Amino acid sequence: MEKLFETGKKASRRPLGGSRKMPRKRSGWALRFLRLLFNLALILVAVALTVVSGLYLYVIYTYDDQLDSRYPDLVQNSSVYDADGNQISEFKAQENRRTVGEDELGEYLPRAVIAVEDRRFQEHYGADFAGIGRAAWEDLQTLTVSQGGSTITEQLMKNLYISEERRGNVSLWRRLEQAALSFAYERRHTKEEILTTYLNTVYFGDGAYGAEEAAETYFGKSAADLNLDEAAALAGFLHSPSTYLPEESGEGSELATERRNEVLEMMAEQAIISSEELDEAEDVTLEFAPDQPPDDPAYGQFVEAVRREVEREVGPEAFERGGLTIYTTLDPTLQQEAADSVEEALDESGDPSGAVASVEPQNGAIRALAGQKDDFNLALDARRQPGSAFKPFVLATALKEFVSPDATYYTSRNLSIDYEGEVYEVQNYDGLERGRIPLSQAMAESDNSVHVQLALDLGLENVTETAAAMGLTTPVDPYPATAIGGLGTGVSTLEMASAYATFAASGIHREPYAVELVEKSSFGESESVYDHKLEGRRVLSGNQAAVATEVLRRVVQSGTASFYHDLDSEIGRPSAGKTGTTDDFADAWYVGYTPRLSTAVWVGYPEGHKPMLDIHDESVVNGETLPMDIWSTYMAEAAGGDPVVDFPRPDRREFVPLLRGYASSPAPALGGGATIRITPPPREKLAGPS
Repeated sequence: MEKLFETGKKASRRPLGGSRKMPRKRSGWALRFLRLLFNLALILVAVALTVVSGLYLYVIYTYDDQLDSRYPDLVQNSSVYDADGNQISEFKAQENRRTVGEDELGEYLPRAVIAVEDRRFQEHYGADFAGIGRAAWEDLQTLTVSQGGSTITEQLMKNLYISEERRGNVSLWRRLEQAALSFAYERRHTKEEILTTYLNTVYFGDGAYGAEEAAETYFGKSAADLNLDEAAALAGFLHSPSTYLPEESGEGSELATERRNEVLEMMAEQAIISSEELDEAEDVTLEFAPDQPPDDPAYGQFVEAVRREVEREVGPEAFERGGLTIYTTLDPTLQQEAADSVEEALDESGDPSGAVASVEPQNGAIRALAGQKDDFNLALDARRQPGSAFKPFVLATALKEFVSPDATYYTSRNLSIDYEGEVYEVQNYDGLERGRIPLSQAMAESDNSVHVQLALDLGLENVTETAAAMGLTTPVDPYPATAIGGLGTGVSTLEMASAYATFAASGIHREPYAVELVEKSSFGESESVYDHKLEGRRVLSGNQAAVATEVLRRVVQSGTASFYHDLDSEIGRPSAGKTGTTDDFADAWYVGYTPRLSTAVWVGYPEGHKPMLDIHDESVVNGETLPMDIWSTYMAEAAGGDPVVDFPRPDRREFVPLLRGYASSPAPALGGGATIRITPPPREKLAGPS
């Protein structure tokens, strides 16, 4: 019994003992599991902190210099202004934008954007970590990746620093990087700076980046002038810019109006506006401004000259980034008159084209530049033979050697010249031989043979050097034909106007320019990046230039330029100039000047060497016909408001009637100096170059 009892006792203890030990085992396992979870959490926190710290340090290291800048360097448009301060054109940047400062954003737009995009903007530290957490939790639940909450600062960071190809990637890593950037950015910038930068960066739809361009695009006004309902509309467009474009009628679509009202209600809910302001703004019909008219085509040629000059002076990269305010030399009245004069004179189908360039002699400022054929800028880029309009450069070379324009060295006759193994045949118009005549008369009658002989004795290299010094930038080769305008490449209309301006400027040549001042504007602040410096080089003495002008005055008064025009009477003041016509009437010129303005006119077919025959009842077109018609019409308006100023009187005593020191020895003779009045043939029968 005792054994049984003991056995039973032992048996009874085993199950009881087992029941006491089982809870201890379970409790230990749970504790170990909790410890594992806790350690894992610590590891995850440590890893997260390491990742966040590393990411923050990476952001600081990578973007440090950019984060320090008060405002980023955004690409933006550049504006072009004429000499009167009126905007005439705009160079569009890759993103259609004009930045403005905080004070130029207006009263309502910043508040409307905060109400819509980030109502906690003034409270957070750049990133909405609660929003990121919610987005991450939703991602885990749905096993998808969504955009998640995004503050104004985060959106700004995405636009500024996240590459365009990565912006569509909404991974957690990208969001953390964006958040780290936002946090770092907020440490270095005020809320006002962040909001100002955002409003200048963000896309508002319809091709408009930034508040200023958006206000102009949608409502035809500056952001500072937006009223409440307009500001609310723009803020609403940020949600989906392409959805709310204006209707053809100019009114906002029903969808756009609904979105504007939603924004107004958000502003009222957040006590940004009163209920009275809400009701009043919602009652306003949403109306958009009409599209901006295109640039005036009359300014196109000049604006192209401005573009090239600015790019050359500030550099291609600075020009491409834009933000430039460009003040130019353009006289809008002269520019319009130049374009109109060409259009009125050459207005029929099949007519040749024309180009006009005007330069102010005293400073080189380009006051007008007209002449366009399709996309080709005739005034700047067409290089055409100047014909007899080149002869004044031969005269200038002679005057530099103190050769008297009254000297009668040469006989006007047909020539056969052996030059460097080649034979050049030189004839005057209609084969006319005038005999021995003064140089001044040879200019008035546009005698070819006298000018070729004179150029050979002066030295053709000396003639080409004088032409270059006076303003011809196209290389000119030293051949006998050069003396009468038979050039290898040709010259532009602007070059000729600039070169003749040297005579009007008392022998000082100043390079033609279109840009007075360039300022770089960014976020309401400006600095000068280019300021034209007035410079010049003396090519002729003042007296030599005055003598040249006196000779070219005879062309106007009694020479080829007097055939069909009385320019002094037509433009109301004295002028000097020279006609020019090339072989087969392919190019016709008149280049002339007053003391205050030098103007060149070219007429011809842009496609090449094509004779101008039977144009406007003219059997042929030469320098005395259509070019002078255009020049007279234009200059009568261009100079009409200026006081009448005469040219300086020359002193001829320093000039000698002998040509000395050159290879050939033409028979000298005493200079008579009398200019003979030329009797022209009827205009419709005139033929031959002059």
